[in-house]
Amino acid sequence: MQNRRADMLRVDFINVGDGDSILVRYRPPGARKRSEEYVMLVDCGRPAVAHSGDSRRMEASAYLSRAGIDHIDLLLLTHLHFDHIGGAPAILRRFPVRALLAGYYPPPAARRVVPPVEGQKTITGLYGALNLFADIVSQAEQQGASRLTALPVSFAPAPGLEVTVHRPVPLLSLRQQALFDRIYHGLPCTETELYEASKGRNCTSLIVRLCYAGVSVLLTGDAYAACWEDAEEAPCDILKLPHHGDAKSMTEPLLRRLSPRYAVISCQNDSPKRKERPAGAVTELLLRHVPHVLCTENRPMPGLRAASHDAVRFVVDAHGHIRCPEARQLRPGGVPPTASFSICCRTADGIHPKEPSAKKRNRREPL
Repeated sequence: MQNRRADMLRVDFINVGDGDSILVRYRPPGARKRSEEYVMLVDCGRPAVAHSGDSRRMEASAYLSRAGIDHIDLLLLTHLHFDHIGGAPAILRRFPVRALLAGYYPPPAARRVVPPVEGQKTITGLYGALNLFADIVSQAEQQGASRLTALPVSFAPAPGLEVTVHRPVPLLSLRQQALFDRIYHGLPCTETELYEASKGRNCTSLIVRLCYAGVSVLLTGDAYAACWEDAEEAPCDILKLPHHGDAKSMTEPLLRRLSPRYAVISCQNDSPKRKERPAGAVTELLLRHVPHVLCTENRPMPGLRAASHDAVRFVVDAHGHIRCPEARQLRPGGVPPTASFSICCRTADGIHPKEPSAKKRNRREPL
């Protein structure tokens, strides 16, 4: 009988609609209680999630409560966009957070910022995000959370698990941080500077790599592929597509280098106006190169059935075997099961899970 207390890594890509939130849980050897698990949350989705039809999307805080989370060891915020940090105040109200990691922090004398009266929408949004972020940092510090700052950084939060965090464009990040400091201090900035800083937020997303039992999980925030396709990023087994799978999220050279077995897109089935998420060209590219392509939620697309999950969940055991219940839902017209198996077995730990019985398919997977 399998030992349910064996060490394992669980990664849940939560369906927060058009946003990102990833719950990472690691159970070290010998742990018997939830309180002994290492829990990391990468981004928090929006402040509120709009529900539509039979969609299973929800706020990140609601998912964590349903999963029985009682603490968060590390809250990591990749960049300052509302669809990534908007849910952080609710998270901090409901769960004790022990440490916060972000690529930037407001200066000690930061003040409430007011956008230019005639500012463009993206500039107004930047000022709103800076105010929200200052509130998040203050709320975390009042709760007693420590602040982690050194980047790039690599650390082992528990035996067997390694976490690496870096910026794709360090020089751009430094210029952006200097401008944010000026905004917080109330110093004058040109509209061009503000516009470029606002539009550069995706390019300065933190990129996070988790390594456990020979399996690598790459979480890319919203970093456009062009920002890091020349950075010689190592291959991975599970890839979270940047920027909800839009047209800028991936290129063929980068995808070939990363060579993932699983690609996950965090998106919703009613794509935002004037935005194609995921983009048809990107899903077509993924379907050509990746054995398993999964969306937290998506409209019907060539090669992908319409789907809505509460989360796309992965379990990695101590032998490096990957299990993903949502990957068992075969896509029409994609890679056939035999080809998928042969690709998955290109490494020693790449064992494709056996197709479940009808009874097991209808059983709800526990969080």
